[in-house]
Amino acid sequence: MVVQTGPVATGARWPHGRAAPHGVLVVIGGLPGSGKTTLLRRLMAEGVPGVVGLDSEDVAARVQAAGVHVPYRLVRPLVHACHRVRVLRVVAGPAPVVVLTAPWTRPWWRAAVLRAARRAGRSVRLVLVDASQEVAESGQAARGRAIPARSMRRHAARWDSLLRSVSGPDGGAGPDSVTVVDRPRAGRLTVADVVLGQAAA
Repeated sequence: MVVQTGPVATGARWPHGRAAPHGVLVVIGGLPGSGKTTLLRRLMAEGVPGVVGLDSEDVAARVQAAGVHVPYRLVRPLVHACHRVRVLRVVAGPAPVVVLTAPWTRPWWRAAVLRAARRAGRSVRLVLVDASQEVAESGQAARGRAIPARSMRRHAARWDSLLRSVSGPDGGAGPDSVTVVDRPRAGRLTVADVVLGQAAA
């Protein structure tokens, strides 16, 4: 399932009278359990026209709805593979605005998504939700599904490296804009904030 609020009508206007943007990819990055899915769902609930939301939780929900009664750890690779195929297809497609959640800790996946966005002529805005490993693990417990401790340690190490890279002179090399927010600030973000580059305000 691709969460979509509908097409942009001709002459549609966004908040504050701005013209509806076209060709934008917003990546919401953060450790597993940091609140990325919660943020995406809240943004999509605004019902802003022409915005497509992509989250692996959608694929996991479809697997559960299909009556697959096996531990999630066994179907996780399939869920992630299906999600990645869907991401690349939608990013390459005609949707005016795509909002993607991803840990953003795997270099090869970052490169694949950025390459697809560039080929599609999309600008890329990266919003990083900076939550500690402990807070993220609490978030995993709250949703009732935790990733293996070894995987979490790898994510955390790569996350720290990512934060250092985006603080460098090249801003992480790839996105057109990078904004790092804490969880309280993430809870106040709107679609206009993340798409129009106002997330740091």
